[in-house]
Amino acid sequence: MVTVASKSNETQPVSLSRKLEDVAGTPLLDLIAWASVFGCAFLNLVNVVDKEEVGLDPQVLAKLGMLGVSGLYGVHGVLTRPRVRKILMSFPVAWILILVLFYFIAIPFSPSALNALVSSCSIIAILLMMVTALDHLGAIKVVQAMFCGMGFFVFGSWIAYFAFPEIGVLKEAITNGKFAYRMSGLAHANTLGQYSGLTFVLAVILGFSYKKRNIFIFAVGILALGALFSSFSRTSLMACGLSLLVGYRHIYLKKKFIPTYLFLGIAGLLGLLVLSTQMDLGEKLASKLQLLSKSDDTEELTTATGRLDIWAHAIRLIKERPATGYGAATQASYFQEFSLYTHNLLLNITFSAGIFAGIAGLLMLLGRLRAMIYYGHPLADTIIAFIVVNGLFENVIFSTLAGLPTMLLVLALAWPLLADDPSVAFLSRSEIKPSEPSRYIRLEGS
Repeated sequence: MVTVASKSNETQPVSLSRKLEDVAGTPLLDLIAWASVFGCAFLNLVNVVDKEEVGLDPQVLAKLGMLGVSGLYGVHGVLTRPRVRKILMSFPVAWILILVLFYFIAIPFSPSALNALVSSCSIIAILLMMVTALDHLGAIKVVQAMFCGMGFFVFGSWIAYFAFPEIGVLKEAITNGKFAYRMSGLAHANTLGQYSGLTFVLAVILGFSYKKRNIFIFAVGILALGALFSSFSRTSLMACGLSLLVGYRHIYLKKKFIPTYLFLGIAGLLGLLVLSTQMDLGEKLASKLQLLSKSDDTEELTTATGRLDIWAHAIRLIKERPATGYGAATQASYFQEFSLYTHNLLLNITFSAGIFAGIAGLLMLLGRLRAMIYYGHPLADTIIAFIVVNGLFENVIFSTLAGLPTMLLVLALAWPLLADDPSVAFLSRSEIKPSEPSRYIRLEGS
């Protein structure tokens, strides 16, 4: 308890929580919130020193500093905002807390305990910061802050690609002594593909769902789409397309379109039957699939670019330590001969924190996918669909230092904080099952 003097030289008690609440309403805290979201979205996946390893260099120190500020802002939110505490303890957001618990349990058993500790702390910092920012600023301002950070990342990647090709271009060895040259920009080519795919998705959502249309959003969307193709990340390309189909399914999945879809399906099958009598479809299909491979060999696609061997190696390692895993940010030491990480979201979680963490991660995703059946939200649905599809072949969330994908995961899981955002055009009442409650969405006309 502290005291302040009044004009009459009397003292009045002012609690510490009241002082914190007074600070919470100042523009300075708004600036810290916006800068934390922007900074983590832009900085946490930047890696221009070494594309393959992360060491204690200036860029890592900058990331740790940004995570520290973001974590303190998140702790402030937990202390001063009751709704933040309520959201953190409610599902599906609480699944991330459970996962973080398993990550911390794995730290004493990790061969690189310091790396595991720092990586685990980055997850909790991102979680607290995002929930606080969503409650403090609202969904639209958080999305805009992230999008600005993503725009700077994509723009910087194009500068690196043209002006500093030794940084911005990845020379990737493939079969038979050949090399594939892929745009990597400010990170690895796969990371750039993931990042630019998410940026393009957010540009579409801002334009169509939030009705935010200006030259900046349009320019960033075009640059992100170009970076997505130039990175030649086939997983991110597939995730980008499928996630937009999922997020905006309410536009085309309507009863009135069923006859048209049936007609097109039957016509397509008849067309294939006719073509099969005129040419060897298998040979034609194989020749077309070669265009999708880096080495002009379709075997590359059937083995998921060598990921089958990587997954088998990851499973062997998990069997050796099923309960605790190996700790976060330790994969590079165990996958040098195959890859530097597991190339799968659930394998990444299980390898890092054990099989119970993997089960928790699976339940988190399944619960959110189930919610899509009952609640429509283009922003949340598109994000989770991208993470799930991309997660089949990449780690996506909970990387060495948690960044943009983890931030977007929190955004997609924080249903109550999205539901009261009036900027989003939600589904009409007729598109929600009448037997299901609509407490998590604001329906048009309600």
